[in-house]
Amino acid sequence: MRALFILLLLFCLTFTSFAQPTVLHGLVLDAATQNPVPFASVGVAGRPFGTVADEVGRFRFQLPDSVQQPVVVSCVGYQAQPVPLRSLQTVAESVIRLQPAAQQLGAVTIRPGKVRTHTFGRTASSTFMTARLYTEPGAGQDERAREQGTIVPISPDCHLRDVNLHVAFNRFRAVTFRLLLYRVRNGLPAEPLPQPDIRFTVTQPRGWVKVDLQPYHLVLPELREVAVTVQWLRSDAAPDSAKGFAFSAVPLPGHSILTRSKSEAQWQQTAPGYLSLYLTADTYADTSRATALAPLSDTPAAAAPDAPAQYALPDSLNYLRYGSGPALPNSARYGSNPAAGHYVPVQGGRLYYERYGKGQPLLLLHGNGQSVTAFQLQIAELASHFEVIALDTRAQGRSQDFTTTPLTYDLFAEDVRQLLDSLHLQQVDILGWSDGGNTALKLALAHPTRVRRMAIMGANLFPTAEALEPALLRQFRQQLANTQPATGNPARLLRLLLQEPQLTFAQLGGLATPTLVLAGQHDVVLEAHTRAIARALPHSQLVIFPGATHYAPQEVPVVFNATVLRFFRQPQGAAKPVSPSR
Repeated sequence: MRALFILLLLFCLTFTSFAQPTVLHGLVLDAATQNPVPFASVGVAGRPFGTVADEVGRFRFQLPDSVQQPVVVSCVGYQAQPVPLRSLQTVAESVIRLQPAAQQLGAVTIRPGKVRTHTFGRTASSTFMTARLYTEPGAGQDERAREQGTIVPISPDCHLRDVNLHVAFNRFRAVTFRLLLYRVRNGLPAEPLPQPDIRFTVTQPRGWVKVDLQPYHLVLPELREVAVTVQWLRSDAAPDSAKGFAFSAVPLPGHSILTRSKSEAQWQQTAPGYLSLYLTADTYADTSRATALAPLSDTPAAAAPDAPAQYALPDSLNYLRYGSGPALPNSARYGSNPAAGHYVPVQGGRLYYERYGKGQPLLLLHGNGQSVTAFQLQIAELASHFEVIALDTRAQGRSQDFTTTPLTYDLFAEDVRQLLDSLHLQQVDILGWSDGGNTALKLALAHPTRVRRMAIMGANLFPTAEALEPALLRQFRQQLANTQPATGNPARLLRLLLQEPQLTFAQLGGLATPTLVLAGQHDVVLEAHTRAIARALPHSQLVIFPGATHYAPQEVPVVFNATVLRFFRQPQGAAKPVSPSR
């Protein structure tokens, strides 16, 4: 037995000697200035190993022998650099020189309209759960480089003012963090946004912490959501004191807390959960979308100068976190082109439209609160194959409505019929986006011979939680309650979204019109509803654009245009599936 015990002891000692981790160390310098890079991140891609350098660029951490991947050294404002393990295992201190990254920080563009300050994120401070950085168990472990955050919905072209986080408890004398911003892809942080190195230190034991962002002039262009995270850099604890720190969070359905243990580790999600974190930002009310009243006459746009804007469309028409689409250059003056613009009278109103190109007529119908300009990334390409007729729907854009009765998709479809009669067009193709897709369905049901083919992007059959995001409907109801006057066009457009359409899948079953059903992967129209529409239509094809939202025509215009063109140009009667390029 004694001999067996000694043998086992020798085996354990031998195994331990082979299992000793490797100690890696080095110094991170700026390649241009040769100055230290403070708090550079060091990690192994996809693995929970690494650390953060100190104030003078030095780092040291342990790595299991089983890990053979290179170490990645990175920092905000620098190009990430892979470093072979063997160069960090030497007795002498290895020097890693990071090349500064050529970053183009956002610039503030002042658009016509009123500057408003909005809040995005969770402002409540109640603590039903905590999000871990340092906590009591295992507080002696190396938590440096631990990162956590959440996804915050925003409006496009935000100029950030500050970020606010609620501390549940802090038992350190001081903790220093780095604030990081990422694009979002598939519900997780993707590539980091260009930004300066933003560091802040927390000394208070609990409560709200505000980080002033105005000195950094941060603008988030063309984004509808952003991942906001904080990275643990260092802590200062009093001797023999408890060590623990946590941000407040709540188990909010539909949201998750994002965490990764090291700078190159994979992101983990804790759901349901939402950090008590919010941004304040300046946004710009875009008056270019305001409805202008023009004199009643059947004359080209050039002969009817714009009247002063009467009102701006309500914020609710920004489709909640998806925004109203990116601000796009419009050098062709779509929506206000004197050479292409015309008016036509209809019962109770007057419609504005623009014509481009030659060939088979293709009618473009935009979404709620939009105008011809919504298709500015489609018109030129489509007009090289078709005669494009881009219409401002009644009470939107330059088109007018002289009535005060409720707006309906039946009314919009009747307007389209009168437009086609005025232009002596017996049959057209239709590309309808959102409300325009609903109108196309209504027209095809009421006048099936007038529609040769149609592509409907983000359409819905009924305005319920089975078809649309419930949060979207709640937002519309709240906005409608605050919109005055109640009989004005903004309120009428909101009621349209909340009350219509009222179609059934059985009705679609009687449609013989070949139809391309389109939606974004993250559309406000639920994917299950979009797929059900495609199944109900006897002659349909379905395309879901990966990574896109309700604004796929503006987010992925190349793929969107190619998909639509393939459908409209395929031989009559062909049922060849159409799918977006990836």
